[in-house]
Amino acid sequence: MNCWKKLFSLLVVLALICSFAATSFADGAEEADLQTVEALLESREEGSLTRAAFEELLTEAGLDAENTDAYYTDTVALIIDGEEISPAKLSYCTANQFLNFMNTYGQYAVYFGMDTSGGLNGLAEQSCPFMENGTWLDYFKEQGVAALQQSIALGRVAAEEGIAISEEEAEANRQSFAGFDEVVRQYGYENADEFIAGNYGLGNTSESLLDYLLEFALAGNVYEKYEEQFSGEITAEEIKENYPSIDVRHILVMAEQDENGEFTDEAKEASRARAEEILNEWLAGEATEESFAALAEQYSEDPGSSSNGGLYTFVQPGQMVQEFNDFCFAEERQPGDSGIVYGTNGSYAGYHVMYFVGESDPEANVSARGELAVQRTSQWLYSLTENMETTVLPFYKIAGHTL
Repeated sequence: MNCWKKLFSLLVVLALICSFAATSFADGAEEADLQTVEALLESREEGSLTRAAFEELLTEAGLDAENTDAYYTDTVALIIDGEEISPAKLSYCTANQFLNFMNTYGQYAVYFGMDTSGGLNGLAEQSCPFMENGTWLDYFKEQGVAALQQSIALGRVAAEEGIAISEEEAEANRQSFAGFDEVVRQYGYENADEFIAGNYGLGNTSESLLDYLLEFALAGNVYEKYEEQFSGEITAEEIKENYPSIDVRHILVMAEQDENGEFTDEAKEASRARAEEILNEWLAGEATEESFAALAEQYSEDPGSSSNGGLYTFVQPGQMVQEFNDFCFAEERQPGDSGIVYGTNGSYAGYHVMYFVGESDPEANVSARGELAVQRTSQWLYSLTENMETTVLPFYKIAGHTL
């Protein structure tokens, strides 16, 4: 799944979980001298400030360090091709990138040197191995900026082509926000907005998250429209050239393990002898693909294919164990060829009785068509964003702060 589909799927799942009720968080610091704070931020060298460092900065300047929402909602973190993005909105996109990463790689986070116990706030003090001089928060903020660039570009396409969120889709999203206060109280939050500020960034509320969700859903609709369009334009020749594949049937005869879990030479030899018996039985009969499939269903010990006549379709080079692969992709291989090959991958050892069906039908290779469509759509989207002018401003440094 490409990065946009993952993002949109995650947004939908979170929206269903987070059926927010509209309330108001803090009034913020409307009377604070935002220009003074901007100058103070500009004087700092860090790419991202921790929340504690920002509050310390406010205190030293004699400003209110508790009611800070205005710094996140009434300021501009960056400008993307003329579109002003607040720290709150960038925080939301940053949080989504973090959640998307955790959804995919969460169990391996420790191997990346990431401590997720402090949420986004904690990431501002952890070096990221993917950046030369940056933290994990910097990394996810950069990913959030990229998502915003794509959303803006797709939103403009939507405006030009008259693509819109249907009223049914918009209403479904609004309805999914009902009753979330009750849900979050079960997890120790006072209300929905406290949950949102704690997970998606200070300054964000139920209302703002609904706006973001609809914006990204519209972008997703545009992306899917073009992906479908590009998919229909992909030819069989393109699929065959980029994803060569074959169809093959086999009957697996596994060698028995001894009491130590080893495959002895005697067990392997018994497996080979049984494979030869099965091949000879097939050759003595009609020796057709259909009769081979019948024997596969009767004899094969491969649970992944025995129920469908030992058939594997759209097999690509390097997908199977070496000997299996070599049989399938030998230059001289012709439809109807048969043989016996040894195979092992650590979990089994044994012999495969082989029947080569032939090259796969490229028109039926849905997976290859989908991957090519994703590549083409991604290239198209890149062409929309590669020349976007993005200006980072001082308040960029506070995006990613959570309650």
